[in-house]
Amino acid sequence: MTAIKATTALVVLAVFTAALVAGFALVHSALTPATAQGTMQQYTMADVDNALANGPVFLEFQTKECSYCKQQQPISEALAKDYSGKVTFFFIDATDDRALAKQFQVSGVPQMDVLLKKTASGYTYVDRDGNPSDSLTASRFQGLTDRDTLKTTLDAAVRLRG
Repeated sequence: MTAIKATTALVVLAVFTAALVAGFALVHSALTPATAQGTMQQYTMADVDNALANGPVFLEFQTKECSYCKQQQPISEALAKDYSGKVTFFFIDATDDRALAKQFQVSGVPQMDVLLKKTASGYTYVDRDGNPSDSLTASRFQGLTDRDTLKTTLDAAVRLRG
């Protein structure tokens, strides 16, 4: 019986170690914003603009203390995997990255914005009905938002960018 417990403990330890190493590699690979899914980092408007050159951008503003943000994160991370190569996802800590939060008028978290493109007059967003909009406030998602609602908007953004 003791040998079985020891073997079980070793297997559990090996699985835990492998998961830890894989998680460390994911966090530190950061080749693009979407590669480091769920990892909040500081970004600049130039980062957002550069990503927009390749396609739509999903911004999620959150804080470490926000319970709704913690519930939203797995939904958004799953979408980041589903839209890999089509949409760039940025996970932004609104407390640490106040400049970007101010730029996107973050007044509560989680806040999600889907940017379609940048024009001479500003950004074009995609609203929850899948329509392009020049209004940030009309197109923002604030609070816990379900997967299907975000998926509708992301599908439209990918379709509109062609």
